[in-house]
Amino acid sequence: MSAEYHYEDEVQERAYDIRLVKRLLGYVLPHRDLMILATILLLTATVLGTALPFINMRAIDRYINNPGRTELERQGADAGHEVPAELQAACERAAEEDRQGLGRLVVLMGLIILGEMSLRYSQMVLITYVGQKMMLEMRVDIFARLQRLSLQYLDKNPVGRLMTRVTNDVENIQQTIVNGLVQVIGDVFTIIFVLCVMVWLNWRLAIITLSTVPVVFLVSFLFRRYARKSYLEIRRRIARVNAHMQENVSGMRIVQLFGYEDRSYGEYKRRNADHRDQWFRQVRYFAIYFPTVDFLGALSIALIILFGGRQILAAQAITVGVASIGMLNAYVQWAERMFGPIRALADRYNMLQAAMASSERVFEVLDTPEDIPNAPDARVSRGFEGRVEFEHVWFAYEPDQWVLKDVSFSIAPGERVAIVGHTGAGKTTLCSLLSRFYDVQRGSITIDGIDVRHYEKDSIRRNIGMVLQDVFLFSGSVAHNIRLGNEKLCEERIRECAQYVNAAKFIERLPGKYEYDVGERGGNISTGQRQLLAFARTLAHDPQILVLDEATSSVDTETEALIQDAIAKLMEGRTSIVIAHRLSTVQHADRIIVMHRGEIREMGTHQELLRRRGVYYTLYQLQYKDQGKVA
Repeated sequence: MSAEYHYEDEVQERAYDIRLVKRLLGYVLPHRDLMILATILLLTATVLGTALPFINMRAIDRYINNPGRTELERQGADAGHEVPAELQAACERAAEEDRQGLGRLVVLMGLIILGEMSLRYSQMVLITYVGQKMMLEMRVDIFARLQRLSLQYLDKNPVGRLMTRVTNDVENIQQTIVNGLVQVIGDVFTIIFVLCVMVWLNWRLAIITLSTVPVVFLVSFLFRRYARKSYLEIRRRIARVNAHMQENVSGMRIVQLFGYEDRSYGEYKRRNADHRDQWFRQVRYFAIYFPTVDFLGALSIALIILFGGRQILAAQAITVGVASIGMLNAYVQWAERMFGPIRALADRYNMLQAAMASSERVFEVLDTPEDIPNAPDARVSRGFEGRVEFEHVWFAYEPDQWVLKDVSFSIAPGERVAIVGHTGAGKTTLCSLLSRFYDVQRGSITIDGIDVRHYEKDSIRRNIGMVLQDVFLFSGSVAHNIRLGNEKLCEERIRECAQYVNAAKFIERLPGKYEYDVGERGGNISTGQRQLLAFARTLAHDPQILVLDEATSSVDTETEALIQDAIAKLMEGRTSIVIAHRLSTVQHADRIIVMHRGEIREMGTHQELLRRRGVYYTLYQLQYKDQGKVA
């Protein structure tokens, strides 16, 4: 399955689903008090903002264009040069009162603006806090679920896909459900509140203001339809770009080895061009939509001015009460405040759809049941004696494609058993089943006479030490990788373990020694050094059962000698299972089990198996025919 396919399935269109919304609100409800407070703050800020045009109207009609003062001034003008003292004093008193009233309104407007700013700042802080808390909780839940799922699930779901769940999908949900939810409430409230105020003051101007709204909704519907398709196509194309980038960076060694750079660059350039062209297409949709909505908003304002202005010019403002200059100014501002949320609401559908898609993917992970659960009465073991038994074990990764077929053997406490065979014989699968990374379909595996399915998984894995061929180290210090979660390990014990398995010598040469950062996956040290650190880590956790899976492969002769010595020390007093292709590493095992196509073909010591001249003899002959060592 290609990486591109995995990205493709992440961008399918999802419909609105009330079930998903309810589950998402489950993350919001613990913070409902803060959400309610944030919503109240936003609504209060909306009320204050809507009040500003009303105060402007009062300032213009009551003080700037005061009819009473204007009438006194007209009378004074008609009197010519001989204005009566009483009339002049009345004009001055009226002007002074208007100046004082206007000053009070200006102060009030300043206080309202400051109040609105403070409320919106507080609301934003609260929303951000709730959003981050929700995102933290959801990411922790996903990570915890991933830790409990089996390797079979992780095998079928690439790391890139799971990373997208934890990062991008959760962020999409947070932005839409937290920020978007409150903003939608605020936008709807703004539209309704402004509309009510406009109808209350002057229903004629309100109807004129709303005359272009049906066209706005029609344009928004068409834009939403085309923009949604374009949005999904952009996601698909960026997915192709990311898939190509991930594949080529991961395989850069092969790309350079085979001189594939030019073709890889050409393909990457082509995919980027496709993504760019689709972005341009969406930009064109936005370039048409937003100016159209702005034009309709401006047209609404123009109609307000035309209708109200004609009434004022016809000198009907005072007698009929249809409009005034201040009211005209207020309606222009309210129209602007109303069309902004209308335009925003039209675009929030795409955000909701993206959140629904992200929610479905996130909950798919959270709802994945543990296919290897602990039994209700699972036993917690503090330590094992080390007796292991496989009884008629059958196992398949895929239905009816058996990897193990009727496998039976037992290992005594302290016994050293080697498992050999061709690639794909089922050797590593045996060890994965022992640690309950998978569960058998038929038969049983017991430790100290108890089925591993009756133990708590953590207690099994704490008492089984496993060193793999590809050692995995985490970014951090040498000491951190040896300790690996066991905070009870003191520095002295860490050094003792490293010394015991021959790792101390190279650690002491590192800059910073035990505090040296090994880098991502241990990339700052060699393969052999990583394996020695893995031995030190295993010894530090002191397991009763030891599993070594190809632990000496891909190292030089000198390092192999150190590893072999470390292995011998590590196996002392422990039940040990050694998986190896190189037969030289298993010749001194107490018993050798030969696997072939999922079945046990032979079992015995090195010399016994050679004398039988069976599968083991053939493997031995193939490895040493050029060295004259065939028995």
